[in-house]
Amino acid sequence: MNFASLDKTIRTLMRSKNTPGLALSIVHNDQVVYAKGYGSRDLKSFSPMTENTLIGIGSITKSFTAFAILKLQEAGKLRLDDSVADYLNYPLFAERPDIQIRHMLSHSTGIPTMDAGGKAFTHTFDDFSCLYPAETREEFIAHLGDAADFIVYKPGEKFFYNNDMYSCLAFIIEDLSGLTFEAFLHQEILQPLEMNRAALTQQALNNDPQGNVMTGYRFENRDGTAHAMASQVPIGGNVQAPGGIYTSMTEMANYALCLLNSGEFKGRQLLSPESVAQLFAPQISTVYGRGADPQYCLGWSKDDETQQMPHTVIHHGGAMLTSSSHLMLIPELNLAVSVAENASTGLCATVADAVVANLLNQDPSAVIEDLKIMHALDAIVGTYKSPHNMYSLTLSRKNGMAWVDAQIDDGATSFALLAKDIDQLQFARYSLRADNKNLLTFVRNKTTGKIDYVTYDRYLYRRA
Repeated sequence: MNFASLDKTIRTLMRSKNTPGLALSIVHNDQVVYAKGYGSRDLKSFSPMTENTLIGIGSITKSFTAFAILKLQEAGKLRLDDSVADYLNYPLFAERPDIQIRHMLSHSTGIPTMDAGGKAFTHTFDDFSCLYPAETREEFIAHLGDAADFIVYKPGEKFFYNNDMYSCLAFIIEDLSGLTFEAFLHQEILQPLEMNRAALTQQALNNDPQGNVMTGYRFENRDGTAHAMASQVPIGGNVQAPGGIYTSMTEMANYALCLLNSGEFKGRQLLSPESVAQLFAPQISTVYGRGADPQYCLGWSKDDETQQMPHTVIHHGGAMLTSSSHLMLIPELNLAVSVAENASTGLCATVADAVVANLLNQDPSAVIEDLKIMHALDAIVGTYKSPHNMYSLTLSRKNGMAWVDAQIDDGATSFALLAKDIDQLQFARYSLRADNKNLLTFVRNKTTGKIDYVTYDRYLYRRA
């Protein structure tokens, strides 16, 4: 792999996204072939981000929770097809005995998100605008049950990504093991994987033996410009099972090695190959993935081959507002990429894609859709004028969208753009009509490659 080229791609992406710090690790052919940090783990102290910095991995934690459930199954303490009511005797589940543990792991219970555990986020950020009782286990589950009229789908019928179901899985793990969720994870998974610094509480972060912990950043809009602001981080309590692990990318490499080797790490079988296969077995169609029909498994998403990625990909991302992450496994290449940042600038999955492109000797800018879109927008943003400067068309970025403010003979109009053909720089005006043919096409100068014109409706506008 060309690591110098990869480093340059990552630095370029971080500049474009205003990312404070990022770290990654790459496992290939049973070895950690690269691990590195970029930027700052703390901006005020000028402390560098390293591959050993503890960063919140968010919802990648769900895969650890699923791992824990499969360990309990191997110990004979439960089965994936057991009714949840057998373990959590509350009306929410007792009245719906068809909901199985498998459904909780795959977000297919039919129960929509009600964010009983959402207070761990809002209260961390001093947002007390929505208050409700959900401190104890009883209150937590009652919060879900009190909205029973919103449970209109049967188990397996509808994908509802649901953090609260993973918090309920933690209740089951605690009851069957006699340990706290944190203690069980450390004893059965993290310590055997030599992920000894991984933290699930603020106290553990504060007491990190290396003192190498990220500062989390959220972005505040000031006069139209986003400013990174240091923030407290969501951790502990009901955040733990759905998204509460803080760890380093060096430690994540150990986890990736274990998964790629069918549950074995350094000669110790932490989970049987059969159980690992169950983790990766598709359960229900999901919106989180690529290709014609991405599937959610047990704590993982799975994508079939696409034009961009000619291999089956098993993956999960995570976002905590103060950090985000992505873990990608490609068993056919014996490859795993772990990426995390100390903000939520949306960079991690793109970086993982760039690693794969680098491995396959591809130009990331030519094959990664997100990069192609980013470069296309960089090229076309600006103001254009019609003949005699009678009308103008301005393309800008607004709230993550490409936005057009145009003048035509009918007056002023504003609308969002949808990418139609990035390679040909063709975009469609947003419309509820599926067959919308009202396109904007940007025209490059054949000599310089820069954008000279844009066509829209009956008009040709030239770059001002």
